[in-house]
Amino acid sequence: MEPIRVGLAGYGNWAREAYTPILQGLNAVEVSAVAARSEKTRELARQAFGTATKTFATYDELLGAASIDAVLIALPNDLHSDAIQAAIASGKHVFFEPPVSLDEPAAKRALDAMAASNATIQADLELRYLPVLDRVCELIDSGSIGSPRLAKIRLWCNWGHGGGEWMNEVQNQSFFLWLGTWYLDVLDTVFATAPTSAHVVGGHAMNGRLLDHGWALLTYPDERCGQFEFNLITTANTDIRVHVAGTAGEISADLVTGDYRWRTASDSWKEGRTPASQPTHGFEGMRESLHGFFESIRSGNPVRANAEVCRRVHAAAFACVRSEPLFEEK
Repeated sequence: MEPIRVGLAGYGNWAREAYTPILQGLNAVEVSAVAARSEKTRELARQAFGTATKTFATYDELLGAASIDAVLIALPNDLHSDAIQAAIASGKHVFFEPPVSLDEPAAKRALDAMAASNATIQADLELRYLPVLDRVCELIDSGSIGSPRLAKIRLWCNWGHGGGEWMNEVQNQSFFLWLGTWYLDVLDTVFATAPTSAHVVGGHAMNGRLLDHGWALLTYPDERCGQFEFNLITTANTDIRVHVAGTAGEISADLVTGDYRWRTASDSWKEGRTPASQPTHGFEGMRESLHGFFESIRSGNPVRANAEVCRRVHAAAFACVRSEPLFEEK
């Protein structure tokens, strides 16, 4: 089997912690080139993938290389739209980190380019690839809980507790674009449509202009409801759960552990467990997400996190941005 030759556009912490160990363990996948701003970072790439790996200072130089078939984009968010469109124009298969853009018109241009491309293009919405979320969707599709009427995704973590340099970097980005797309995508796996409206309540406790706790309430067609509850300032461990209520029952799942349970009106709770593959690199679902991308390149089958999914998720995110409460200096 001919290897898929990969170029990494960006080699910061996420690419090093999440992409690198997974790519190193994949058969018939070869990292041929890396683009990074500093020589120090380019040297880290050569140490990880070998001295034969070509290194470039810009993603444009990397995209011009004939030695790569696919590009993985892990650049700062404000570069995503231009980089995605340039990668598509280069004829490469594209895997990228959300958001598509921090600007709605620019996001539309990138999404239109994605939809028009014949290449394999996948957003790294890794929660969509979790085995436990697959199980939730199977139960919904089987009719086990009737028609879903309400879905809630909960993110509690300490990522913003006490503030810090990491949070300072995203002060001018909406929470819903910087971090929200992954969790709004979980709601999209349930409803598979864009919301018709969004209402956000929340506050600014430890992270300046960045909304760090609150709720987004979303209305979907046919009077269905979604909720995104987020708290970045808890002192506890990361807790990510989804709950779906239908006309005939309900499902609850822990997306970190893979534990889930469901019941109908006439039955007691039934339980199961389908964890993500281990060891976890970067985040639960990363291995499944990258595997899905390369499998789609080989098979020609569509990816899950495709242009239409991205369009709906970004519609939800921008609806939340428009409703986000303004920051008031204290």
